[in-house]
Amino acid sequence: MACSGSKIPEDADPENPLWRFACRFWESSAAREACLGLQDRGWSVTRILCAAWLATSGNVLPGTESAQVTAWRRQVTEPLRSAKKTITKNDPGTAIVRECIARSELEAERVELALAYQALVSNKHTGSGEATMANLALSNLLAAAPEKTMDNETGSLLDILTRELSTLVEGDNKPC
Repeated sequence: MACSGSKIPEDADPENPLWRFACRFWESSAAREACLGLQDRGWSVTRILCAAWLATSGNVLPGTESAQVTAWRRQVTEPLRSAKKTITKNDPGTAIVRECIARSELEAERVELALAYQALVSNKHTGSGEATMANLALSNLLAAAPEKTMDNETGSLLDILTRELSTLVEGDNKPC
């Protein structure tokens, strides 16, 4: 499926609950570094964030992803990320260009999450109710994996993510 330019459905809300969750989760440097570490191993950060967000509400990540989300990532988000990585960090001559591309990449990721949110809310799969949030998060993260073979480093990154997610959820449940 090809993306129709930069047009997204009118009812795709870029300020949706998934985006707000992603922003809060990203505040944790450990979660952020684990996500980026997995991204360097071929994982989609959008899939990681969807897996974590769904686990917080007892929902299972579907085994497949919306074709529109995948197309947007491949045609927009990934090329922007690649262009950004091509430009040397801390080079005064290219700093402005790199900053603009980084902002554009973030906006592309927001659109990607809006598309993912739209697909997920129309196709929620509730968990068994017996699994803990951490177990459901790990199960969802494994469903988001680009391949099923895990090495120790990947396992460590997944442990960090489930721990950070548990910390975030526990913080949300503390009385004021």
